[in-house]
Amino acid sequence: MTYFLLRVFNFFYRHLISAKYNVKLGRNVYINRNTIFEGGNHLGNNCIIANSYLGFASYISDNSQIRRCRIGRYSSLGPDIKCVFGKHPADLFVSTHPVFFSTLKQVGFTYTQEQLFEEYEKPADQEGGYQIVIGNDVWIGAGVTIMDGVTIGDGAIIAANALVNKDVAPYSIVGGLPAKKIKSRFDEETIAFLLDFEWWNKEKDWIEKNAFRFKNISSFKQYFVKTEPGENSNGN
Repeated sequence: MTYFLLRVFNFFYRHLISAKYNVKLGRNVYINRNTIFEGGNHLGNNCIIANSYLGFASYISDNSQIRRCRIGRYSSLGPDIKCVFGKHPADLFVSTHPVFFSTLKQVGFTYTQEQLFEEYEKPADQEGGYQIVIGNDVWIGAGVTIMDGVTIGDGAIIAANALVNKDVAPYSIVGGLPAKKIKSRFDEETIAFLLDFEWWNKEKDWIEKNAFRFKNISSFKQYFVKTEPGENSNGN
């Protein structure tokens, strides 16, 4: 009966979120009440999003499981992405089983009276308490796994099937198991300009008006570097 009521609640809650925040939902999507939407989002089929924050215009593709994660604006998350929490000791301890180092009683009991190993990373976002932070304008490919405590900087690209276990610098392209930097998207000067400019924080009307400029980073930067600060706000 409880499972049935949860399904009914989730059905109506999804429709409420969809209507209130203009969120497009695929089939069999689960959203818990601790998730915040800025609006204009899309969740693909069989997505799970819980205890998370989804910035404006960001989307999550099919079969992804996002938990305790803060996602910025205009970010693109591919299918089959998973957030993974917790770790086990790989050396010093005789066993990797939590009954020897954890007081959380994962199997219903423990052999220790005190926590002997830090199982979880500290929140990547101290203010909101989110374990994982994904910046603005981030593109994450299919099948990526993200470990807790990780921050993925603005403008970064994560190659398909990567395991992200360390912070990713803004506008870096990373890939592999574990993920390593392949290259930067732009030169340092351009990256600094974009991080200072923060186009994703502009009003939607401004972005829509200037969208045609986004097709070329060189002309984009040249135009707005020459534009007076007061003119930047309206895109003239």
